[in-house]
Amino acid sequence: MSLLSLRSDRLVAIRPEEIATGDLAALFAPEVVRWLPPGFQTCEGEADQRAFLRKLQHQAEVIGLADARGEVLGLMVLTDAAPGEDTRHLGYLLAERVWGQGLASELLAALQVQMRGRAVTLAGGVMMQNHGSARVLVKAGFVPDHAEASAAAEGEVIYRWRAT
Repeated sequence: MSLLSLRSDRLVAIRPEEIATGDLAALFAPEVVRWLPPGFQTCEGEADQRAFLRKLQHQAEVIGLADARGEVLGLMVLTDAAPGEDTRHLGYLLAERVWGQGLASELLAALQVQMRGRAVTLAGGVMMQNHGSARVLVKAGFVPDHAEASAAAEGEVIYRWRAT
């Protein structure tokens, strides 16, 4: 099932190509990408941002997140599981103007509904300083995996949720 079918009360999935220039700039704003992998932080300008998203789409499923009016609110990235594995790595970001409105929790709940009944584990990495994202994952039932030594060495905690 494609992530483009993802829906919640306030979120609708859209193709990344549908994100307007101004919305893209808001999603790549320094404060928004502060705790994300370096690729997000080095995109300067629309051309770099679109090229980065195209490259990312070769490695993972990427969707834009909009409200019912079509206003772009965020992005979500979900890797495919490696052959013989069941873990899919999750990443998401929301425009700063919508922080604190419960949209991250709503997004995770919608994704969990879509994944239930599948043999899949969702894993999300969070930098130790990013307390807000850690709280959202724990609230959604993700469990910290402190045994993930390579992540801990980088100042990151991996949170996992097993679909059942």
